[in-house]
Amino acid sequence: MSEPRTSERGLRIEKVSLVHHSGELDEYAFESGKLNILTGVRNSSKTTTLNVIDYCLGDRGSPADALKAAVASEHVEVSTDLRVDGRPYRLTRYFTHGRMGKIGINGDEIAAADFSDWILNELGWPNLLIPKGLHPTSATEQTPLSFRNTLRHFYRNEDSWTSFADKEQPFTRRAVVSQLLGFARVRTAQANRDFDLARAKRRLNEAEAVDREVRESTLQAVTAISQNLGLPLVRSADEVARARIELRHALDAVYERRRLLTDEIRGLTDGNPPAGSPAGYDPSLTDMYSDITNRLRQATEEVANLGHLLEEHQRSARTVTAEISRMERLATSIEVFDTLPVRLCPACEQNVDPHRDHDEDACYLCFQPVDDDKRQRRAQVEIRSLKSELDDLDDVIARSRADLESARTLQQHLHVQQAQLAQELNQRRAAELAPFMATLEGLAAQIAQLEHKLTAFPAMEEIFQRRTDAHRSVLSAQQMVERIEKEQANSTTSGLSPMDRCSIFADRMNGFLDRYRETLWVAGQVSIRDTDLTFYVGSKPWDQGLGAEAKVLFFLAYSYATLFLESDLDEECAFPGLLLLDNPYQQGIAGSVVHQALTELAEAAHATGTQVISTQTVRPPSARHILEIPMLQVYDTP
Repeated sequence: MSEPRTSERGLRIEKVSLVHHSGELDEYAFESGKLNILTGVRNSSKTTTLNVIDYCLGDRGSPADALKAAVASEHVEVSTDLRVDGRPYRLTRYFTHGRMGKIGINGDEIAAADFSDWILNELGWPNLLIPKGLHPTSATEQTPLSFRNTLRHFYRNEDSWTSFADKEQPFTRRAVVSQLLGFARVRTAQANRDFDLARAKRRLNEAEAVDREVRESTLQAVTAISQNLGLPLVRSADEVARARIELRHALDAVYERRRLLTDEIRGLTDGNPPAGSPAGYDPSLTDMYSDITNRLRQATEEVANLGHLLEEHQRSARTVTAEISRMERLATSIEVFDTLPVRLCPACEQNVDPHRDHDEDACYLCFQPVDDDKRQRRAQVEIRSLKSELDDLDDVIARSRADLESARTLQQHLHVQQAQLAQELNQRRAAELAPFMATLEGLAAQIAQLEHKLTAFPAMEEIFQRRTDAHRSVLSAQQMVERIEKEQANSTTSGLSPMDRCSIFADRMNGFLDRYRETLWVAGQVSIRDTDLTFYVGSKPWDQGLGAEAKVLFFLAYSYATLFLESDLDEECAFPGLLLLDNPYQQGIAGSVVHQALTELAEAAHATGTQVISTQTVRPPSARHILEIPMLQVYDTP
């Protein structure tokens, strides 16, 4: 057996670690150039270890979804130590809240969604967008060819032993195979050109359809507007601009004619009639109307003032009358209130002691002599004074009423005179303006008609602008189609052609399968059609000519061939350097066949310097370059 190759291209797993809540570690170390087999009873974390590697390599799911709830609940984080093209990295996934969607890379954290871009760059694999469909010309969108798409071709879990990858779309499989074989850049570039050309042609067809519809509707709409408004038929935005200028000039001319006529009318109404004014015109009538109006305003103001004065006099009379009534009530109640002492000084509001020393016939407040007779006389004096004041107010009120009635009469008289003068003035003006009314009405109708026509031009401009935009869209789409059609595939595969690469890969698979022709493999030779990357077995596609057991052997051969990509092909191939095989004992395949296949994979890993990690429950084959890793941790089944 030859010595291992020294190349470290691709991925190599060195160690997987699971950290418990207590801080204890479960660690599993792996070696390169060997087949590493994880053995143990059911639920002993064999598949979990592969799932940890897969989770650290960019799975966006939750820990419970990726590793099962029982495993996730017992750990706080998991990590995978690996080499990427010989460079060491530690990838860590955290189970704590807020960090589940992140991946730690040597202590730095990135979002799981960004991991694919990072590792593709580190591996030097092309980071491509591929048309989302089998035929680029019928695809409507593009999708990334992510690292995890390719990972599914060298991490074969329990659900993907009869298919290239679990739930994989055919267009993704073709892109991954072309990436593994080293012509994804050229093939994807051509597919994207076909996709862009088909999309550009669809947009051109849509733009041409819009342009046709716009042209037809534009002519119909503009014709209808022109006929309804009596405008000349226009066929372009420039013609619209010229028609608008002509219509604006016509409108300005009508405005000027109306202004001249209005000046002439204003001269008549202001008392300055031009020569040839109607006979009987009396310029003093306007002055008389103005004089009467001024006098009426003065009379109105006088009525308002007299009314206010009368109201004030009447209010004063009511006040005096109330005072007289109060004094009369006081005079009749003097004896009643004579014995009531005053408790508070009316001047300074100090408390007054009614028992203070004072003459019996004197006021204990002011010490003046006082008796009932004096009180009565004093009250009568006040009453007579108030009645005298009330008589004076009655005289004033009577005179104010007479003045108010006189002012109101004058106001009504002036109002009648004003109405008569206004009527006469209106009649005179109507007689003077009668010759102009028909002309004014005609000018107003012309202005309204011209302004209404002007309002149609913005709509017509918008219609023509829509036609221009549609035509520009057609030209832009045509230029895009022409540019894409002129582009040529400048890049070509270096060295081998896609046909040669497919042939070499198929030969490597056939070399593996030939050793099983007497046991399980009874089908024909494997071939790969380079145009659509369909795998044939004999004359039939692989999935139509193979049974379940033969499909498992077919994918063991496929995995085997990926270990030799670097040595068989060149730097253009996406060389994984790693195989993850979860329980290859599938579909009832004989244990001896699996043992033989695993032994060959171990020899291939040693010969190529690659790495294979597998899981199984049975005893692994005893052979060189096979490392058995017993699993000690057993989890409870849910």
